[in-house]
Amino acid sequence: MTPNLDASLPANDGPPVDFEQLLSAAAADPEVLQELVGLYFDQARQIMEGLAEAARKPSARDVGYLAHKLVGASLACGMSAVVPALRELESRARNGDLAGADALMTSAAAKLELVRLTVQEYLAQHKKP
Repeated sequence: MTPNLDASLPANDGPPVDFEQLLSAAAADPEVLQELVGLYFDQARQIMEGLAEAARKPSARDVGYLAHKLVGASLACGMSAVVPALRELESRARNGDLAGADALMTSAAAKLELVRLTVQEYLAQHKKP
C-alpha cells in the first residue's frame, strides 16, 4: 500500500522558482545565469538517476545523501518546488524507511520538470534582443 503523499508532504505554496534567489546566485549576470541553470539541471538529472539506483539497491544511506545534496543545490539556486519531496525522502532515508520512495522520487521528478519549464519560460521572456 502506497502512503498518501499529499498528506505527508509539506505544502509548497510559493512559486516553483524563487527568481530573486536564482538571480542572486547568478550575480544578476545573464551569462552566469545561463551557465548556473545548465549546471543545476545537469547535476539534478545525475542526482535523480543516482537516487533511482540507490532506491533499487536499496541503500537508505545513499538515498539520504543524494536527496540532501539536491535539496542544497535546489535551495541555493531558488528551485524551491522540488524541495518538499526531497526533504521527505531524506527524512525517510535517515530513519531507514524507504517505503514510498518511488512515489516521492516521482513527485520530485515532476516538480523538477515544473521548475525546468518555469525557468525556461523566464529565460525566454528575459532574453536580450
